[in-house]
Amino acid sequence: MRTITAALLLLLAQQALAAMSLDKIIVYLDDSPNARDDILVANPDKETLYLQTEIYRVDNPGLPNEERVRVVDPKEFKLLVSPSKAVLAPGEQKRFRIMSLERNLPQEKVYRVTFKPVVGDIEASRTALKILVAYQALIFVQPRDGSYKLTAEKQDGKWMLKNGGNVNVEVVEVLHCQSEEDCRPLAFKGRLYAGAAQPVEEDIAGGYLELLARGREAERIQLPL
Repeated sequence: MRTITAALLLLLAQQALAAMSLDKIIVYLDDSPNARDDILVANPDKETLYLQTEIYRVDNPGLPNEERVRVVDPKEFKLLVSPSKAVLAPGEQKRFRIMSLERNLPQEKVYRVTFKPVVGDIEASRTALKILVAYQALIFVQPRDGSYKLTAEKQDGKWMLKNGGNVNVEVVEVLHCQSEEDCRPLAFKGRLYAGAAQPVEEDIAGGYLELLARGREAERIQLPL
């Protein structure tokens, strides 16, 4: 009976969505002094948005031992977000500045910044269920002369795509070609971090791979097999 009552109450509840939008969710910075960029957060809702941010450092990104560590000790802050908290009125926009303190990096640093709404009062004449939706931005702090280096290597009978560079690259499209007129698409796509590798699941032999790779800019790359 309690279960039925709870279900009925949920069906009758008014859903109130704490909404927001970000103008970008990927930010590239370099390790030069005063490297910074802004993320514009908008509140399209009819209610006031109470927002706070959380910074996570991504250790060993793309590797089996990847770990996301929330940065809370001021001594460990190498990425700053200002303001860290904000109140956005209905229809208001606010810029959040992302600034890096990293210097002379041998390899890029990866961070995730969460923009998290917190609960405010809901003014309604009946029971209300408030849904909080957080957004997370991916922040790359890269060496000024950083570059990715994609190679195709065979391991244990299976082809692997590897990034031997010191910054990440997103592989948007992969074609297996025997010639310019004979190409077929492969299912492979995803982000390859520095030092990481991912398998090509399909059976392929001979010819070459043609990749659409996207870093700060996009380019097409051919890798012989």
